[in-house]
Amino acid sequence: MSKEEKLNIKEQNDTAMGIKKVKVRIMCNDFLRTIIKYECRGFAILLLLLFVSLNVSGQAVLLDKTTGQRISYAQILNSKGAVIGTTDIDGTLPQDLNDEVVTIQHIAYKPKSVKSSLFKEDIPIYLNPIEYQLNAVTVTAKNREYIHLKTYFRSYQLNDSCMKYFRDGYLDFFIDTKHKDAERFAIKIRNFQNDSLIDMDKERANTLVDKYIYTPSLDGLTLMERLKKEGWKFTTDSIDSRLRLNEVVGGAIRIDTIQRVLRVEYDVLATKKKTPKTLFGYTTRLENYYQTENYIYNPEYQSYMDLINRKNYRKLFFSHKKDIKEQMIEIIDELYVLEHEYITKDEMKLYKKTLKSKLASQVKWNIDSTIVTPLAPQLEQVLINDLSQVE
Repeated sequence: MSKEEKLNIKEQNDTAMGIKKVKVRIMCNDFLRTIIKYECRGFAILLLLLFVSLNVSGQAVLLDKTTGQRISYAQILNSKGAVIGTTDIDGTLPQDLNDEVVTIQHIAYKPKSVKSSLFKEDIPIYLNPIEYQLNAVTVTAKNREYIHLKTYFRSYQLNDSCMKYFRDGYLDFFIDTKHKDAERFAIKIRNFQNDSLIDMDKERANTLVDKYIYTPSLDGLTLMERLKKEGWKFTTDSIDSRLRLNEVVGGAIRIDTIQRVLRVEYDVLATKKKTPKTLFGYTTRLENYYQTENYIYNPEYQSYMDLINRKNYRKLFFSHKKDIKEQMIEIIDELYVLEHEYITKDEMKLYKKTLKSKLASQVKWNIDSTIVTPLAPQLEQVLINDLSQVE
């Protein structure tokens, strides 16, 4: 990665234009950004000129159609719904794929189908961002005791590129803003499984179930808060900054100034050793672990009140000592915030009482496509045709 070059130019008053001060900062970090700040007649006017750098690497890159920013850790699916590749931190698309129509998916963007042969050309591929409906929240000193989130989640698992398990549902969370504790209430959950794949599992005296999907919980800290606590650094006045811990690059922070959305993309294994774990003759080896969270952009702070959605992608290899080859397992976990609000302790107690008395059968499955990123069409068909619902 090229070194950042910073140029600060200050000029005196321009009497003809009435401009008091001009500040220009030019930063080269994968692309050229120019920020010009004018202070005129007591008002600060911020003009942000974003220039995406020309792709001189000879490889196709994945870009945001609105901002031109690179999209990290997007998954590429083939016609059967198998994940056959991902973009790297710079949004570079893989070139070693078979020539076919593939679907690119990312939690912050609408899925897009393209020919994989385009990845070998020196052209950008664009995704359209989800247009979030971001509601303002009225905050008073009295009602900031708890954050109440109503959410939808889905978690699904692919074994050797075939969907084996799927779980989704509605969850309510109550986060204590003072003590950073989070409590979860499951409103309604459903489970699906691929019976034909389960029937193929070998029976052994000590059998470990290769089921890695789960119902999500929330820590007291958001990903952004946790990264700051762990010492990760990034450039706060940049709209596209690398996450760094000492000399290690572990992700990126990107800001969409049009939608006012901040996205953090983090490689969990950037500072960790990929050490295999063995139990009862079974070995698991975690190969990839990427986390993405999107927030309503707040230049000072990102709390759970700002969270829009989050996604985890894990790829691991699973095998028994008697197996000839490893089994590749991929797990995708997504959480979407449907509603958020500040509430008092008394309101929280009333909510809990209502939730405990509310029958799950009264909750209808009504997934809002303006909030929840659609599943890729291939995965939707696999879910309908190959999986059955279980208790």
